[in-house]
This record gives sequence, structure tokens and C-alpha cells, in this order.
Amino acid sequence: MSMKMEFPDEYVNILKSYAESNHTTVETVLADTLEFLELKNEAFQHYKVVVEGPKDYLNDAEERNAAAVRQLYMDLFGEDTVGDEIHCYYDPDKSDFLYLDICYDAEVPLWNVIEMFQNKIPGMELSGEVLSLFYVHNRFDGHHDDLVATQEWLDTDPDDRNTTAGYYESIFDDREQEEFLDDAFYDDDTDGEED
Repeated sequence: MSMKMEFPDEYVNILKSYAESNHTTVETVLADTLEFLELKNEAFQHYKVVVEGPKDYLNDAEERNAAAVRQLYMDLFGEDTVGDEIHCYYDPDKSDFLYLDICYDAEVPLWNVIEMFQNKIPGMELSGEVLSLFYVHNRFDGHHDDLVATQEWLDTDPDDRNTTAGYYESIFDDREQEEFLDDAFYDDDTDGEED
């Protein structure tokens, strides 16, 4: 069953303003927001990230080669965390999309991952235990399946020449510190609830 919805003008204006400032379409903003509302309190250990136009988010972008761009994105998502291994693919001669495959050593709340990059709500797709995040201009231009296919290709047949990989140590001194932060995250979700 489909449902047609009409938004008040002031909400439409907010959506248009947000879309313009984030270089996305209104439809993409709306879809991304609804997916975020569904998953906002979840935590995952395995994330995949796609960024369209990765240099658009960087200062002095023209001075950075592909390897430097890959390293910068790996640092953004890898440093100051529970520890993780990251593989990053970016070949601007073939495509203006950057791909990250991030396996954290423990579950990381979605909120924390969003804070790592622009505080911008991406599109989200959950497949098993893996959450894919899509920072793209238009989710409905027919390229989504190509992006997913490229992710799968990189999983099975990585392009080593245009891939950078590395492991980031945990910033926590011991597992107890990590568990305390995990407990604090989940306690915030259950405030006011009784067993």
C-alpha cells in the first residue's frame, strides 16, 4: 500500500535548505533521515562507507593525490576509536567515489560514526551485521546498484594499486574503559525504563 504525504510549506523549505547546504536532493535528504530514525540507537562492528566527491569535503583538495585522500579518510574514521582495521579504495581516474571497509574491534554506536565525518546523516543500508553508509548527492539516480556492486567487487577482488589499508590501535587503556563507555551509551537509551 502506498501513501501520499504532503508536508507543510515550512517543512518543505527546511528540507530544501538542508539539501542545498549539503549538496543533496530533497528526496535523498528525506530518505536518509527516515533511515537514520530507524537505526539511530544501534551500534555495529562492521561499517562500509561510500563518499561521492571525497575531495569536496577537504581543504587544499587539489594538492592531494589519491593516496593522500585515502589516508585522510582512513584517519577520520579510524583514529580515536576502539581500534579497527580499514581498507580504503579511491581511484579518481575511474570514479569520483571513495570506498571504506571498516571493521572495529568492538561495536561502535552509529552516532559516533556520524560524528567522525561532517555530522552529516548519510543513506543507510543494513545487510546482515554490516551497515553501509552512503554520502551521495542523489540516492535515486540509478547508480545505487553500481555502488553496491563495486563494494562487493572490492571484497572479492580488491584493486591493490588503488587501495590503502591499515590498523588503528584502540585509544582505550584497557577493555574496562571500553565497557564503561558501552554501558554509558546503552544506559542513556534506557533512562526512565524499569526492569
